[in-house]
Amino acid sequence: MKNSNLNQQATASYDFTGKVVLVTGSASGIGKSTAAKFHGFGAQVVITDINKEEGSKTAAALGERAVFLPCDIRNPKQVGDLIDKTVELFGRLDIMVNNAGINTTAKADRVTIDQYPSDTWQKMIDVDLNGTFYCCKAAAKVMIGQNGGVIVNIASVAGVVALRLQSGFVAAKAAVLKMTEAMACELAPYGIRVNAVSPGSILTDTTRNLFYSETGSFSAMAERLVSFIPQGRPGVAEEIADAIVFLSSGSASYINGHNLVVDGGWTCGFNRDF
Repeated sequence: MKNSNLNQQATASYDFTGKVVLVTGSASGIGKSTAAKFHGFGAQVVITDINKEEGSKTAAALGERAVFLPCDIRNPKQVGDLIDKTVELFGRLDIMVNNAGINTTAKADRVTIDQYPSDTWQKMIDVDLNGTFYCCKAAAKVMIGQNGGVIVNIASVAGVVALRLQSGFVAAKAAVLKMTEAMACELAPYGIRVNAVSPGSILTDTTRNLFYSETGSFSAMAERLVSFIPQGRPGVAEEIADAIVFLSSGSASYINGHNLVVDGGWTCGFNRDF
């Protein structure tokens, strides 16, 4: 794997003191890194996830100014209760990061459309699209009342260029990108900005289990995948977190309805052999 050594530059400094940030799917991975970034810049952070044990550990590790509230984003009532509890605890909601999402991981689910399981399709739509919609809807109601806020939806390169054998995930993430644009048009008059971040291949526990370990389900494809990335490596969760924090900051005050692709250059010369 070329350029596998990651020489990260110093992270930019931001001030989110007094801001209330809610990050879905933040018990681990990109969500956890994002919550930690905001917390490090002074924000009050709400960790939420279906994994209660890991979510509680994440909040406890951050310590003061962090709280864990469990939520299954597929359930609109739970989402409404989550937003209400956040406002009850902190008085407002300034930044909503819709990171919670899933993809197919079993070989049996990575098949062409004629064989694609209907229950897998429904699961992708329920979590990645409907869940994001429920969160956006509930957060927008609060932010409209405040006359301000930021929403960042985590999509995927799969919503920009179609990946093979992942019809449900591709469809859901493409829909999230268009929903983001529609929301940006609707909510800007209320002082609310809405943007998206589309990660490429990122090192997480899930992708290690799929690609980036000798025992991964698709480990034989890892070298080919990375060969399509000009930077010659997968990204790390902190690099996606940096993009999310930037879009949420005053430095991005005139960025609205944008999809920030963070993929090491994968899609700029996209090879459809993967």
